[in-house]
Amino acid sequence: MPRCLNYSTGVFARPLLLAAMLVSTGCVSTAYIQDPLELHISRQQPGLALTTLEQLKHKPRDQALYHLNKAVLLRMDSRFSDSNIELETAKIISQKLDAVSLREQAAAVSVNDAMRSYLPPPFEQVMLHCFKILNYLELNDLDGARVEALQLDVLLQQKYKEKEPAFARYLSGLVFEANAELSDALIAYRKAYEAYKAAKLNIPRQLQADLLRLTEHQGLNNEHQKLNDEFQLQRWPSQSKLNKEGEFIAIIFSGLVPHKHETSIMAQDPRGGQLHRISIPFYEQRKSDVEMMELFSLNNTQTGETFALFDQQAYTSLEEQMPGIIGRAVARVAVKNKLSDNVSNQNELLGMITNIAGFISEQADTRAWYTLPQHIMISRLALTPGTHDIDIKLKSSTGTNINNREINQVSVQQKQKQFYSWHWPASTVTSRKRNHANTSTNTTIIYRSH
Repeated sequence: MPRCLNYSTGVFARPLLLAAMLVSTGCVSTAYIQDPLELHISRQQPGLALTTLEQLKHKPRDQALYHLNKAVLLRMDSRFSDSNIELETAKIISQKLDAVSLREQAAAVSVNDAMRSYLPPPFEQVMLHCFKILNYLELNDLDGARVEALQLDVLLQQKYKEKEPAFARYLSGLVFEANAELSDALIAYRKAYEAYKAAKLNIPRQLQADLLRLTEHQGLNNEHQKLNDEFQLQRWPSQSKLNKEGEFIAIIFSGLVPHKHETSIMAQDPRGGQLHRISIPFYEQRKSDVEMMELFSLNNTQTGETFALFDQQAYTSLEEQMPGIIGRAVARVAVKNKLSDNVSNQNELLGMITNIAGFISEQADTRAWYTLPQHIMISRLALTPGTHDIDIKLKSSTGTNINNREINQVSVQQKQKQFYSWHWPASTVTSRKRNHANTSTNTTIIYRSH
């Protein structure tokens, strides 16, 4: 059985151990250097972030990530049409990669997972559609938003048999409402409600009010009464009242999703002195600076609610992938050891070098769509037709004001919905110790920057 690294095993233990230490030390030294791209994002500098992104070297296998990150930076800069071009490009790449080539599968088994082209996991593919929808809504292109919502529905049916992302369903409901398709909006809101329950998350009060409003409006008395007994809301706006008003809908993207890091289990074979390493990714933990929001107009105030937790979706996604990640890592150990054994039979020194090369090449895939927000908050403010000044306040979890934004002369028409989004990416790393595998205590943490 392999055991932890030490100096006493085999004639080649010392040089192999030295190589291992050099690899580990080199990686650790970059762990706490802040990514320049993230630095510009956190400082609300999308233009500088775009420049930095273009200066980075993008491997062909990372093209989907490049377009996804560029799309978010463009929409932060209010360039919604340009953002949708990038998102559509990323979508096309992802669809092609859904059928992974045999060559890339072989690279993942023989070298490491990061050698494969990046295929966004399902929750990232869902957010690709959601951002396209939001871009269309802010461009007041309701037809474009509706088409994208229908495509999103197809994706959700393909990728999720259960526990759908609730925010995606709620956003679809907003699209159908904006298009005056209330029956379809109610269907989407029902699915959002079911998704929140399946995930054991709090059902936003706004969604509760939407369900009560639309079931009442459509005369679905039994469903309405059942929901009313469950929610116990004291009041909600009637559809007839909303038909006489307009609505301002603010969507706040708070914080950034956590980064993946690498943890490695390293051991040495007592029989031949070979080094073995299995590397897997894990997520850090972050805390968003903004966790509350409020909307103000002259005669109305609404508190926002959290509709999506992408850090939790990222953790869940990695946990679901972990059996495959570990299986491929174990397979790589067998492939690399067999190769070094075969080489050692011909030349012992070359066998040692081959073992070192296999050890060094073992890396976890720590790529992800890091410009995604950590949380999404929504607030809906009913307004009488006319021109209004809107104030958005962002607050910490303790209620301390962090920032506010005044939006003057917002023109709202009867039955019209105005959409507005604001990215506030600032967040703080609270822990780099979250682990998603039952690794032993003999674990070396290796951080690798991008």
